[in-house]
Amino acid sequence: MALSLVFNDPVFAEMERMVDRAFERSLGPLISESPNKGSGQEIFRTNAGRSAHAFDIIERKDAYELVADAPGFEPSDVTVELNDRTLTVHGKHAHERKQQEGERVWRSERRAVQFSRAFTLPDNAQLEGITASLDKGILTVRVPKVPDSAKPQPKKITVTSAAAA
Repeated sequence: MALSLVFNDPVFAEMERMVDRAFERSLGPLISESPNKGSGQEIFRTNAGRSAHAFDIIERKDAYELVADAPGFEPSDVTVELNDRTLTVHGKHAHERKQQEGERVWRSERRAVQFSRAFTLPDNAQLEGITASLDKGILTVRVPKVPDSAKPQPKKITVTSAAAA
């Protein structure tokens, strides 16, 4: 959508994001396919329409980092799995509060939190060496890149005449 191109206003920019999220949630499987699928140009297609848990995807010189807030989570609450080129991150944190004798709970608003996100890794992702860490409520999954020297370099092929072959 291009509301923000017409109206340079934060209200319209936020409205554009809300409409985009609504369409992504309802039509996610239909519109999530990359038009460049198989060309090596797609980067981190996700199932974002199926989860409200936000991730930042940061590309660095030697790796990609997927970063999400996970307050109250312990490392045992999070699983990271790799199947083919799909990286799936699951988290489940249950809030259990035991009422003690003599106390009265007026309101209990905290609840169990659960999320699951799947990311299709780009062609230059190195599938070995993926790490995940949880520090002060911030989950970071690091996906190393294949070194540039390991990528095939363009090569010129000499054209000869049929008589020379």
